[in-house]
Formats: sequence, structure tokens, C-alpha cells
Amino acid sequence: MKVVSLFKKSVFYIKNFGLKEFFKKVKGYVFSRFLRKRDNIAYTKLVTLEKFNEAKIKKEIENLKYKPFLSVIIPTYNTPMSFIKETVSSVNKQFYKNFEIIIYDDASKDEYLKKYLEKINKGNIKVFFSKKNKGISETSNLAAKEASGDYLVFLDHDDTLSPNALYEVVKYLNKNRSIDYIYSDEDKLSHKGEREDPFFKPDFSYDMLLTYMYITHIRVIKKNTFEKLGGLDKKYDGAQDWDFALRLFEKKGTFGHIPKVLYHWRKNPNSTADEDSGAKSYAYKKQQLLIEEHLKRMNVKAAVKEGYFKGSYKVDREIIGNPKIEIIIPFKDKVEYLKDCIESIQKLSTYKNYEICLVNNNSKSEKTSQYLKTLNNNPRIKKLEYKKEFNYSLINNFAVKRTESDYVLFLNSDTKIITPRWIEEMLSIAQRKDIGAVGGLLLYKDNTIQHAGIILGLGGVAAHSHRGFPSNSNGHGGLVSCVRDVSAVTAACLLMQRDKFLKIKGFDENLKIAYNDVDLCLRLKRIGFSNIYTPYSKLYHYESKTRKKTVGENEKDTNFFLKRWKKYIEKGDPFYNFNLTLSKEDYSFRKI
Repeated sequence: MKVVSLFKKSVFYIKNFGLKEFFKKVKGYVFSRFLRKRDNIAYTKLVTLEKFNEAKIKKEIENLKYKPFLSVIIPTYNTPMSFIKETVSSVNKQFYKNFEIIIYDDASKDEYLKKYLEKINKGNIKVFFSKKNKGISETSNLAAKEASGDYLVFLDHDDTLSPNALYEVVKYLNKNRSIDYIYSDEDKLSHKGEREDPFFKPDFSYDMLLTYMYITHIRVIKKNTFEKLGGLDKKYDGAQDWDFALRLFEKKGTFGHIPKVLYHWRKNPNSTADEDSGAKSYAYKKQQLLIEEHLKRMNVKAAVKEGYFKGSYKVDREIIGNPKIEIIIPFKDKVEYLKDCIESIQKLSTYKNYEICLVNNNSKSEKTSQYLKTLNNNPRIKKLEYKKEFNYSLINNFAVKRTESDYVLFLNSDTKIITPRWIEEMLSIAQRKDIGAVGGLLLYKDNTIQHAGIILGLGGVAAHSHRGFPSNSNGHGGLVSCVRDVSAVTAACLLMQRDKFLKIKGFDENLKIAYNDVDLCLRLKRIGFSNIYTPYSKLYHYESKTRKKTVGENEKDTNFFLKRWKKYIEKGDPFYNFNLTLSKEDYSFRKI
């Protein structure tokens, strides 16, 4: 049946998108399967090496100043016996013992299950039975009312916890007691009970949360916070945890992330953890609605559409007014790339209130001179001459001072526009008060990824996310296909409000060639702005074809950058998980 289904999908795709796009799709699919296999082999080795020093952990628990009482909430409904036994056993094996288990059965028809639950209803396990089926939200709310804990730990009836889960939660709370909502990394339990498909998550990103519910597990919520928000909303059964997280954000609740795999999400025919399953399709119908309702409550005018993968969404915010955008393109000869860049902007851009500012930095070619003359009568193009030696930061600062636009869009001359709405996709995000810089998805000519955000500390300084992945790969945990927070974006294509650029005094002119864009983004972040990557603004970037790098100058830039941001780098990029390697751009796992 799967073969027949795959054949039909292939025929449909070829008819609608053509052979070229079909082969790109196949390439991405094959790569994702390869990546998954590679990661699972590496992860199996990590799991094999995973050992807990129980004596040391118990001693650390004894020395903790804050030892909150935790209530593990387990709603059940016709749960297979083998699953519920493993679930309960995983809680009882916790190193941290100051907890209770609240099991609330939602009118199961399985008599063996009910007898088992009645049998374990003693000690720190409290079991309650509903006479009428109420659904996941109401059942969870009823369980929470019976809880005595300071915090609620939500555990699905067929999943399991790592034995250090509650200990890590409490250890985290000792340093971050004000946090309302804690989540961790997670993996999945295969049909054979093997751990696989780990997701090493970034820290909290509101924009990524709008894309999909990536902070599901482990889910630990302060009890009084849960009560103040009215618990879970039955209206969104199947997606109730996502709705709760967005409502918590609205109330300025706080989110914390523990970068350790504490939760094992079981794959089975009735679970959304199984990507090949059509289970819980009803949940997908409610997800779009809950995002729309959230945006209405936030007074944001936007349309919500399906994202790049199942269960993900795209928020199309309405652009306020018709702000003018200055597209600043510094160049030196290589006119064939410059011409390609300008023509792609003019032919494809659906946003029309822009001006192209060409900054000529000592071009010598007669071809360049002749081409520039052809642009003399173009009202959308203005030309500036910068006759000093190359300094990327200085050139762009020079250009911005000679513009009066609402926004500045820094663009390399060796880029080519792919998506018609490339400006709108970035502008709809950059117009927000909380946003600093916005960047897009940049591809090499062979349709592999050149830039999907910048990771601080990668390669010792900073490097690009998912470099070399196929353009249609979703990346680790879907990160390539998500609008999300990043530490920085490349100035090869970077849009921001002009006032914010001037507020931080633009690019630092000490950084002539390298890391000036990363430095700009980090200075924006330091004063409270978020930097955002969007996969919906796509360009080709023929990197390093316009100018040869000077090793001495780059070394000087590197040293300057490292001196300024050393502590920040040592702390780790909040949007790149500690468990991932810093030596490669492929999201492989850090070696123990």
C-alpha cells in the first residue's frame, strides 16, 4: 500500500511541479533518510555510553536548598498495559523522590487497565476514575486539581521519563525559581523500544513556537500559573498544550529549557510521534485555529497558512503602511553578478516601494562603467562612489547616511532573488518593535544551503547553520523550515529598520571584512532586540566570487570580534543546543 501511495504522490508532484522539482524533492528525501540513519547510529552509541552516578546524584539532591514537591500528571484512556506499566515504572525509578503520581482515567473501557490502576492506587500514587469520557484537556485539568505539588509534570500515558528527569528539573529550579514553564530535549521510542530520533532543541523562541509546538516534552508547569490561566482549553483537545503555551506567552510567562534528553516519546499507531501515522489528524485542524486566535488576542493582523512540514504553520503578518526600503549593494567590478542581482530584483520583487543604492568601491573594468551608464535613467537606482580602500562596515555606514528610507536592506552584489515576495517576508517581521535584524535562506548555485542563520561559537567564532544541506531539507528538528530566533544573520541579505541601525551606530568599522554582521546582530540583541531567520525569503548567493579574502585582515577582524564577545561565545549560543558539535555545520552530535 505504501508503494502505491508513494507512486501516486510522485505522479501528482511531477504533473504539478515538473521533473526538475521532483528530483530536487527526491534528493531532499534521500538526504533526510541518510541524515536520520547517521544520527540514529551515532545516538545509539551515545545512549550506550549514558551512565548515571546515582550516589553522586543523591548527594547533590541532599545539598539542594530548594526541594519542591512535584506532581506527575498522567491522563489515561484505554492505554495498553505494557505501556502504562513502563510509564509508571519510569517515574518510580526517579532519583529525585519528592513527588506524587496523579493518574486520572478518562472512562476507559479496558477492564484489565482499570484493575491494574486500582491495584497501584496507594502510597504516592493516586488514581481517579471518570465515569464519563471528557477528553484530554478536562481529564488533565481534573488531575491537576487533585495535585498537591508546587509544579505539575505532564507525562503521556505511553511515554517514559529518563531516571534523572525530575532531578534535572529541580536542579534547574534551584537556579531559576521564577520560571513558569520548563521543557527539555527529547527522543523517541521505536516500536522495538529502542531510543532514536533525538531532538536537541534551541532555547525559547516565540517565532518558532508560532511555527510548531517544539516545546512539548518534558512539560513542567508551576501549579499556580496553570491555575491562573484556567488550565487547558477543551476547545483545542489534541493541541491543548500548544494553546496553553501561547496563552502563557501572552501573560508574559517565562520559559526555561534544559538541554538534556529527559523524555522518551513513544511511537505507536495512535501517537503523533510516529511520523508515518495518520493518527490525531483532528489535532492538525485545531492547530491553525489556535494560532489565529492567539494572534487576534495579540491584536496582530495576519493570515495563518500551512508550513513546510506537517504540523507546522506560517504566519503572514499584514504589512503596516508602505514603508520605503533602501537596498544597499556595495560592489567592485564583477559586473555579470551585479547585473544578475539587479535584474532579479526588478523582475521578481512584488514589493515596489524600494530604491537600489549601488556603492561603487573602486571598480576599474570598462564593462562595469558601460553597464552603470545603462542605469542612468532608472528612477529606482541611485549610485554612490566610495573611493577609499575596501571596508565593508564603512561602505555600508557611508551609504546609510545618504539615505532617508524607513528600512535598509543590505545585499551582496553576488546574490540573485528566487522568491517574488522576498521583501515582504522579511519586512512583515522587521516591522515589529521587538525585532532587530531579519535574514533569509541563502543557497549555493547547486541548491544546497549556504545560510540558514548564524551559530555563535561554531568553528570557534561563528558559522552558518545547516551549510551544505539540500535546499528542501527541513534540517535538525525542522529548524531550516522554521521562522525562528537566531543569534545573527548574514549581511549578504539583512533587513532592518533604519532607526534601529542608527541607534547602535551601524556596523563597527573596526571590522573591515569578517564578522561585522554578527557583531551588529549581537549588539542589537544586547539591547533587547531579537534577530530572526525566515526560510520564506530565498536567494542564491555566489559566495566569495566578488572579492578575494585577505588572511591578515580576517585574522585581525577575528581577534577583535573574539575579544568583544568572548564571554558570550563561552556561554554558548542560546539557539544552538549544547549537545551538538561546534566543529561542523551539519548538526551532528558532540562527542562525549
